[in-house]
This record gives sequence, structure tokens and C-alpha cells, in this order.
Amino acid sequence: MGDLGRQVKYGLGIGADVAASAWINHLSFELLPKAEYKDNESAYGVLERTNGSLVQRQWAEGNFEAKLTADGGGYALLGAFGTVVTSDNVDTNPVVKDHTFTINQNTAGQQFTFIRKDSLTTEKYTAGRFGEWELSMELDDYVKFTSKIYAKAGATTTATPAYTSQTEFVAKHMNVKTATTEAGLGAAVNITALESFTLRVNPNIEPDWQAGNVAPYSFTGRGYEIGFEMTKRYNDTVYELAYKNGTQLALQITAANTDVLIGATSNPKLVITAPKMMISDWSRSEDLDSPLTETLTGTIHYSVADARAIRAVLTNTFASYI
Repeated sequence: MGDLGRQVKYGLGIGADVAASAWINHLSFELLPKAEYKDNESAYGVLERTNGSLVQRQWAEGNFEAKLTADGGGYALLGAFGTVVTSDNVDTNPVVKDHTFTINQNTAGQQFTFIRKDSLTTEKYTAGRFGEWELSMELDDYVKFTSKIYAKAGATTTATPAYTSQTEFVAKHMNVKTATTEAGLGAAVNITALESFTLRVNPNIEPDWQAGNVAPYSFTGRGYEIGFEMTKRYNDTVYELAYKNGTQLALQITAANTDVLIGATSNPKLVITAPKMMISDWSRSEDLDSPLTETLTGTIHYSVADARAIRAVLTNTFASYI
């Protein structure tokens, strides 16, 4: 009869060609073979325009969506940002870890191996990269992420899936705040009546080709574009004025599951900070039978003073990602 989509298992390994480090409890996952053909249009004295084709290029690409989780979310953050450093949190009973993710300044980025297993076959996709990545919050849903993924064409392998229980986040666990400077974020209040939020991190991945090989030799990032969009009740003019006046702001996004305790006093938590952003578009909804809302789109810029554009700190009890 064949498998259901939910029976297909996907694993993820950190490295160009490695075994799976984790198996993803995904909401959707699509990793498909891709090929480019070149038609032979040589004339044979007839009106038919082609007489064959040759494979020129082969690779794999797709998309996947999953909930942000306290442990497994670190793999997604590493895919999006590319670099991680792990340190001990001050809470040590038991040991709590802080994993700090920043933008990898190497165009080769962080490579991954994707594993796909169904009842017919198990395939390994090597030299993988995460492409455009989004973290999103909606009021009636889990906090989720989506990502494009790229890799070399799949090859047969063996693997034994193993899943672990994960701490998740919903809208009540998430807050966003802004301030005139990053130093002011600590004292800033959370945005009230926030209805949706999406963070986008796009390294602009493209495959690299060379003569003598049908497979790409790598997938290179052509430069990061980082931004966000959020919708909130129109209950102040802070962002309308910031848009009109070209005001620079600092941004902080926090997802903290306060229903779960780790260590002595800590909760599983993700804090994303951007010291320099500007609102690039602003609009207001004035539907006759609905409360007024405002939607703003922002661009996150590299801050020379802070030597970064964005940083994410994931707090959990996971020992290390690399």
C-alpha cells in the first residue's frame, strides 16, 4: 500500500558526509532529486527538433518545516546562522548550557548531511546547506521554523532512526521588544498586543559547478539578507514614527518556555538580538469591523560598532552541537 508521509523519517548530521546526529520530528519535509538536461538539436533532415538529451547537472533541494524545540532547535539555528559556541550557564544544578549562534563569515558555511528513510530505501544527501530560513509565531499555533535545503544527489545508505522528547514553544512563550540601543533592551518593555512575527535569515545559497562532474562541488552563500515582519494592534505611534523618521532601533526576540524548569531556576529559552535595524515598510489595516492593526517590515543591518548583525542564544541542557 505504501507509506504515509508521516512515516518517512529524516535525520540530520553536522558535517559534509556524516551519520545523523538527530532525527527531526518535522511538520513537513521535502527533499527531491533535481536534474538539468541538454537537448540534442542536431539536424537529421527531418522536422523534429530534438533527437535526445544528456544529463548536465544533478543535485537535491527542498523545504522543511518543524516546531522550534529547546534542543533540536539548535540544529536549525546552526543551519541558519552557521557558527555556534557553547558555554556553561551560571545555573549549574544540573549543568545548563548557553549556545551562542552567529553568522558564519565563510562563504562555504556550515555543511550538513541529510538522511531520508522510508520503507523502500534509505538515502544520504551530502554537502548540504540551509538556505532561506524563517522563524515564525502566530497566536493560535506553535513557534515554528521553515527552511530551504540543498545537497548533492542522494546515495543509498543505512541508518537507524532514534527520536527524543522535545520541549516546544507556543505563542504565550514568545515576546518581542525594541529600544533605541541594544543596551536599552534590558529595561525595555515587551511589545503589547503582538499578533504575529516572522524573522528571515537568507544566506542566498547557490550551487557551484565545475567541468568534469555532474554534481555541484559545493553550495556557496552569496551574502546574508536578514529581516523581519510583525503585526500588532495599532495602540501607539512608535513604529509609524520610526518608519517616517528613519529611526534606527535595536530588536530582541525571546521564546522562553516558563512551564518547564531546567537546572535550579532556568527555563528552556531562545533569545535573538539585533543591535541595528530599521523599518523599511509600514502599513495600517482599517477594516471597518476589526480593531486597527499595523504591520511593519524591518531590515536588520550589520552593526560596525557591535561587529555583528544578529546573535541567537539558546539555553538548554544539551551538551554541544559541534
